[in-house]
Amino acid sequence: MTFDSQDFLIFFAVIFIAWFFIQNLERRIRNGFLLISSYFFYGYWSPAFVILIVISTLVDFYLAKAITQADNTKKKKQLVSVSVIVNLAILGFFKYFNFFIDSALIILPDGSFIAPAMEVILPIGISFYTFQSMSYSIDVYRGKIKPADSLLDFALYIAFFPQLVAGPIERARNMLPQFAQKPRVSVVRTLDGFDLCIRGYFKKVVIADNLAPLVNLVFGDVDSASGLSLWIATYAFAFQIYADFSGYSDIARGTAKLLGFELMVNFNSPYRSLSLTEFWQRWHISLSTWFRDYLYKPLRGKGRSKFIQLRAVFLVMALCGLWHGAAWNFVLFGLFHGILLFIHNASIPFLKVMKSKFNNIGKILFKFVSWFVTFHLVIISFVMFRAESIADIATAFEKMLVNPLSLYLSSGFSFIPNAGLGEQAFYIVIILGALLAQFSNFETKHSLSRNNIFRGARGALSLSLLFLLYPAVKEQFIYFQF
Repeated sequence: MTFDSQDFLIFFAVIFIAWFFIQNLERRIRNGFLLISSYFFYGYWSPAFVILIVISTLVDFYLAKAITQADNTKKKKQLVSVSVIVNLAILGFFKYFNFFIDSALIILPDGSFIAPAMEVILPIGISFYTFQSMSYSIDVYRGKIKPADSLLDFALYIAFFPQLVAGPIERARNMLPQFAQKPRVSVVRTLDGFDLCIRGYFKKVVIADNLAPLVNLVFGDVDSASGLSLWIATYAFAFQIYADFSGYSDIARGTAKLLGFELMVNFNSPYRSLSLTEFWQRWHISLSTWFRDYLYKPLRGKGRSKFIQLRAVFLVMALCGLWHGAAWNFVLFGLFHGILLFIHNASIPFLKVMKSKFNNIGKILFKFVSWFVTFHLVIISFVMFRAESIADIATAFEKMLVNPLSLYLSSGFSFIPNAGLGEQAFYIVIILGALLAQFSNFETKHSLSRNNIFRGARGALSLSLLFLLYPAVKEQFIYFQF
């Protein structure tokens, strides 16, 4: 069951109507209703994998209590290590088993490795709920939160259906207090929730799903594509993945808000960034802050040298790339960002000195150049993210960056294979429109009470375009595979 399916719309309509009568009942009843609904939502795809969520829930709930009751630091460390090992073992087996087997078959000589005769199916959302569950145990160990007093509330925190499959990766200190009190439902919050849902569906259906055919066509046959086709397709993919994932996050936040709960903002106009550091502060915020708090800070330590801090950045981004998928192209994606973040952080003092010497016009130009370079470094990294093989990455970079003659076309204005001028213009309009939207307050200004007329008109326009530009073929949410 996905957010853009008819089944989900029916499911949520039933939940929303029932919630009107249940929300004011006692805590155990309303949270039990949401938990059963969440398990049904996840089990609708594969009931057996609900067991994995239950395992993570039980392990971390009882380990957190044991950590609090432990009488010495050594025992606390052992208990939190068990939590980390169990969650990473579940994630590692289901997400990376096939990857390591396939890699071993490639690297090792023929006959020196016998692959197990099994193919592991990846449960949707496993990268998200294991990280969320693990963060709870770590926060209890660090003394940042107290262990939950209710297994029901904690189980709902892990399985809450709006953000179960693709985040945001929430923290217990944000969600558990909300589940412990009556939901905050009001007319303004309900209108805000609908507004977020409409925005999310617009991003997913009108932008992401309409750009998908272009991206699939070009990246499906990189050898035949021209350099210009690859540039256009990579721009298209950048806005496809942004609209797809941030659209999911908006729908997640919107449905949660309709039920009276608040999820964190997961995107903040990332393509406005003036550096790669800023980009990761705006893109998939719940993941980047998770890596910052639970991996980067421990690796960096306190009072360590600049080199150790930069090394920590590099290692975190390498692991971040691997988190995105069990394939070498994602590893390269993470390493690429790790190297660039390493370089940027090392050069910050020099950039500050250089910027201080500019006049007002120079500072404006510096800002533009910073944006342009950052944006295109991100674009280049998305070639690694989207390409289907290492060979395709090499071919694409050769055509896009090395051989300028590949930008010229023998087929006139047909820069997209088998597409007419009207279809090509349609793709370009969507890409440019999505880029311009990044420089508005489209992401963070979401309260209808601030500008009712504008937001109402935008909602009506978005709904109209949803019907007019509904794609012939719908694409699965990209981050469902992670």
